[in-house]
Amino acid sequence: MRWMNEYGNNLSIFGENNMASSVVHLAIINELTKKIDFNDINRLKFGAVVADAGTYGKSHLKINVSDGKKSYDFDRYRLMFGGRILSDDLYLGYYLHLVQDALYRHYVYDRYHWDPLIPGNVELLHKDYSIVNHYVVSKYRLKNDLVVPKGFENEDINQLDTFDIEKFMMDMSSYFRPVEEENIFFFTKEMSDEYIKEAIDFCLKEVEKIRNGLPGIDMIEYAWERGMGNAQ
Repeated sequence: MRWMNEYGNNLSIFGENNMASSVVHLAIINELTKKIDFNDINRLKFGAVVADAGTYGKSHLKINVSDGKKSYDFDRYRLMFGGRILSDDLYLGYYLHLVQDALYRHYVYDRYHWDPLIPGNVELLHKDYSIVNHYVVSKYRLKNDLVVPKGFENEDINQLDTFDIEKFMMDMSSYFRPVEEENIFFFTKEMSDEYIKEAIDFCLKEVEKIRNGLPGIDMIEYAWERGMGNAQ
């Protein structure tokens, strides 16, 4: 299910209180393209955000792991699309999206002790996102130039979930519009910069590992307690 909150944010796109916003994903990818070479930046960028267009909650490959924890199933993704990750930037971008969400979850919960169970916190966080998004767009000089790859409906990535691309593209455009500047509740502009820098550094190393045939991010190491924030 997809719905909008009072701040105009699509809750499925802004995540289950623990995923980076699509604009932040774009900022990270934008900076990565300045540091390493890719084959097709348009496919890379689209892959890096399209997971947020999933409609049945399957696009982020969350699974149960040991000791009552959950994680992103990086192993499954690498098994399904390992060759494509190396040869097609759409699939590499999608993989990096999952990596960034794993980092973001631990960033806000472990380091800053975010608690979505306090009434009103989730709505205020979504408001922060809408304010910080405009800051990120401006600082990282992002352009609203996302392109849906031709024939996307036939891509193997659609095995993971059903993607509402039309709605997603409309939502993405809305994130580039200026919003009224208000007080930040939790996720500050400084935090966005800190997280983006750390994610860039991690993703640079992750791409290097993948391209050199080395093991990538460990889903057990980045697992979380199922009660941490929500059961998902």
